[in-house]
Amino acid sequence: MTLTLRLLALGATLIVVGCGANMSPVLAPAHVPVVAPPPGVDGTARVHEAIVRALVSRGWQVVQDAPGVVTARVEREKYFAVVDIPYTAAEYSIIHKESAPAFKFDGQHIHKHYNTWVSRLEAAINAELIKPVPAG
Repeated sequence: MTLTLRLLALGATLIVVGCGANMSPVLAPAHVPVVAPPPGVDGTARVHEAIVRALVSRGWQVVQDAPGVVTARVEREKYFAVVDIPYTAAEYSIIHKESAPAFKFDGQHIHKHYNTWVSRLEAAINAELIKPVPAG
């Protein structure tokens, strides 16, 4: 193999590897446990309210709000993502529903920006869940 062909092969390999560098397995927090609410507090309503507050704080929009599941969307430049967040008084999950073509979702892998958004959303939900329940 000539030096030119070797360099072309190396260049092609680097391009393929470089294109995949921003791809990661889809982050899908599942069955994240929720600390039990104090006696007399509706746990399901508490989890719902925490999810909605976290969505708003992270710039997500509630697209649909049905009992037991919130569907939310976030958009930044050429990227967008839509997730379902099913919940109970005891747990919640964040499930990929749809995303921009620029995220290159293939069923298992997605652009790392999506995972960053989901990770930050999960942290925001957890932060809301540990806040004291207002009296009243």
